[in-house]
Amino acid sequence: MLDDILRVSQDGQRVYLSAGNTQHTSEQPIEKKQIKDWLVHHQADAFFCFDDTIESALTKLNTPNDNSESEDFIIAERRDATIEARIADDKMTAYLIVNGACGGRGLKGDDILSTLREANIVRGIKKPTLQKLLSASGRLKPGEYLDVPVAFGRQPVAGEDAHIVYLIEDPADRVRRPREREDGTVDMRDLGEMVMVKQGQPLAKLVPETAGYEGFTVTGSVLSTSSGKPMTLAAHEGSAFSNKDPNILIATMAGIPRLQNDGVAVDDALSLDVVDVGTGHVNFEGSVVIKGDVEVGMKVTASGTVTVGGVVESATITAGADIIVQNGIIGRQVAADSDINCILVADGNIVAKFAQYATLCANKNVELTLHAMHCNTQVGQSLTISDTTKRKGTLAGGKHEVGEKLRAVIVGASAGAHTYIHCFPRLPLLKRQMVELNKDWEDKTAQLDKVKAAEAKLEALPPAKRDAAMVERITSTRDNLFEALDEIEKAIEETDTTIEASYRAASITATKSLLNRVHCTIGEEKHSINSEHGPSVLFYDNAAIELKPYQQNS
Repeated sequence: MLDDILRVSQDGQRVYLSAGNTQHTSEQPIEKKQIKDWLVHHQADAFFCFDDTIESALTKLNTPNDNSESEDFIIAERRDATIEARIADDKMTAYLIVNGACGGRGLKGDDILSTLREANIVRGIKKPTLQKLLSASGRLKPGEYLDVPVAFGRQPVAGEDAHIVYLIEDPADRVRRPREREDGTVDMRDLGEMVMVKQGQPLAKLVPETAGYEGFTVTGSVLSTSSGKPMTLAAHEGSAFSNKDPNILIATMAGIPRLQNDGVAVDDALSLDVVDVGTGHVNFEGSVVIKGDVEVGMKVTASGTVTVGGVVESATITAGADIIVQNGIIGRQVAADSDINCILVADGNIVAKFAQYATLCANKNVELTLHAMHCNTQVGQSLTISDTTKRKGTLAGGKHEVGEKLRAVIVGASAGAHTYIHCFPRLPLLKRQMVELNKDWEDKTAQLDKVKAAEAKLEALPPAKRDAAMVERITSTRDNLFEALDEIEKAIEETDTTIEASYRAASITATKSLLNRVHCTIGEEKHSINSEHGPSVLFYDNAAIELKPYQQNS
């Protein structure tokens, strides 16, 4: 019966089912399973079956009194394996989609290569993946498919910036990180030997910038990269370039190293056990190393770094570089509301374990490990009070002017002393500068208007009556005014940018506790703390000081 309505085409590529005005002679309807069994019997079960078509044909075939014309339905056909390419939108990944053969020819290597060529997939092709895909495609059952990434682009890698590797210890680091005992504990009093270098000792090495690597897409487009930024290693006083390697600095003399942004200087060092009435005041061109204390009333002045192994007590130290005090800075008030008699002034940084009743002025940063009590500080950049564990570090009392950031573990005192903090104190100066620049711009603009009027009068005269010398003077004056206005406008823009950047950089952070009696100013905006807070940060936003919880990972 089924042989009457089912047949394979002469070329063996398709299977037809005939249905129409002549119904099958059996009283039982023909089911789809019978069709499938017939396909198996005639070795056509691997063909691609059109299941919806089979259902439609059987409906027509099994419908009584269907007088419609006979119709041949293609219910299955032999299909070769197919392959197509798909490329991601960013063109960084390409895929091959393989549909398994349905009684037809399987996938061949040439099929894969031609598909890649037609899709213009030319770079980042993984040949082992192609081989595995070809092998796996032969195991696909009819109707199964593979969707496999076979090519990958490469993102460009920017070159690394040139940088300096210091080959010696920073003297200030020994205060920040005291020596560790064998049992793992730290002795805050034992900071090791003074950092000294010998003549010929390597100081720093320049690691040049790298070019980076270009990237590419799977279609072959080149993704450009950028080289790292170069920098110059400079030989400062007391250092020179090595004859063996021009990227290495060596010491030309024994002394105290002073790390610079672009190299290392070595200062001639004056070494003293203590500074007291026996030694007298010290004034030295170079660095001064004091193994012990600087005692009451003494003065130390140096063009380089001053390193103190003990305590500075009610003394004055002035340094052209850093001041490093391995223990504490202790002063006292001469009388109530009078000046403090312990003063440290550094053109670089001030680093110490603690300070109390002291005036600390640093052009760069002040870093204290334990506390600052009742001190006055003037800091060009940042004031930081914290040990390496971030568990200790208290700022209480005093007045503090900080160019950018203040950070301490605890800020303020629960009772007693008031603490005054002013971040970005340069704002009034910059505002005055802006007013003066705008006034200068208005004056120059008024002068330019007069010059243009005089120039217009001259141009109205016949050429024969124009004074050539006058024309030259007016032209020269006009050009000079244009140039001056350009410079003023640039200065206005730079000042405005400095104000905005300084506001963004200014912040006051207490990583553990912000206590009361803290009076904060950022620029010209003020905010007083009258209750205790946990970890907190104050910053400038929307013309006001905002107080928010401090996140430990920020």
